[in-house]
Amino acid sequence: MKYAVQNCFHWIGFHIVNYLLEKGYRVDGMDDITTDKKEHLSMFVGRNELFRHVPYSRASGSYDVTMLVDDYCLKLNTHAPVTIQLPLLFGEWMPMNDKGIFVQNEFISFDSKQFLTQAVYIEQFLNSMQQWIHATRMPAELVVRSEKDKDTEEERPENLLHIRSDETVEEYIQLVKAHYARFKDLY
Repeated sequence: MKYAVQNCFHWIGFHIVNYLLEKGYRVDGMDDITTDKKEHLSMFVGRNELFRHVPYSRASGSYDVTMLVDDYCLKLNTHAPVTIQLPLLFGEWMPMNDKGIFVQNEFISFDSKQFLTQAVYIEQFLNSMQQWIHATRMPAELVVRSEKDKDTEEERPENLLHIRSDETVEEYIQLVKAHYARFKDLY
C-alpha cells in the first residue's frame, strides 16, 4: 500500500509516518519545513527508502490512502472519505513543557482532570487507526475518545469509539517526560 500524509512533520503526522514506515508501507509526506523542529523530524524519516518528501504540488493521485493531519482531526481518504475527530492526543514531539502540553496554544496540565480523563497516548491511537484504514465500511465521521472520557449526561453519537489501554495514562506521561528531558532543546 502507498500512503500520502499531509502535514507529515506536524507532531501527529510524524508519528503516523513513522508508524507506517515501521509497518513497511511506502509513504509520501507533504509539509513545508518552516521550523527547526520540522527540519529535525524530517531527518528521522528522510533517510528511510520507503519515504519521500514531496511538495504538495507534485503529489500524485495514485495513493491507496491519503491523510490530512491537524490537532483536532484526521481526514482519511480510503474507499470513502472519513473524518476522525481526535481525542486529546499526547506524545513525543508535541508542544509541551515538563508540567503539561499545549494544544492550539492552550496549556493543559498533566495532573488536570481534563488530561487524566481525556488524554490518549499517540501509540494507542495509531494501533486503532490501522484497523480503521483497513475497514471496508466506515461512517463519514468518527468521534474518538479515551475510555475514561464517558460523560453519561451527554447524548452519545452512534459513531463514537473509545480507545482502551492496558497501561495507565501516568505511565505514558513518564515516557513522554523522559523523552522531553532528553530532547528538550529540540522541542
